[in-house]
Amino acid sequence: MPVVRAAGGVQGASVRLGAVSLVVLIAGLVLAQPPLVPAAIVLACGGYAAELAIDDAPLDSYAAVVAAGVFLAAELAYWSIEEREGVPADPGAPARRAAFVALLGLGALLVGAVLLELAGAIHSRSLALDVVGTIAAAAALLVVARNRAAGR
Repeated sequence: MPVVRAAGGVQGASVRLGAVSLVVLIAGLVLAQPPLVPAAIVLACGGYAAELAIDDAPLDSYAAVVAAGVFLAAELAYWSIEEREGVPADPGAPARRAAFVALLGLGALLVGAVLLELAGAIHSRSLALDVVGTIAAAAALLVVARNRAAGR
């Protein structure tokens, strides 16, 4: 895992961030507070982000695994909180949802791996490519936010 390969200071900070993240996530689940889920996810990812930034570690296949793990953790945490509402589900609905979440997690892993391979193949250090990539990422986030807002 990325934390294992981090330098001493970053590794220690990553472990502490992971512990705090776990406490925040457990508090969110026990208290049924959905806003604590993204806080826990951000804390959990902080160590990996620090390793990438401070240790100047290369972005490798672990990034796709981390992304899929983060997605699954958030989805399962929200699902756990939703289950407290006490709305009876149709027979077989939990199994279908579990299969769907597992497929989405696998999809996140595959898409992340493909994108990492594409980024590695392009591997250009030009400012123009960085600008195009930033604009594309911002556009993708806007589409997701717009679709999420329209769905509510």
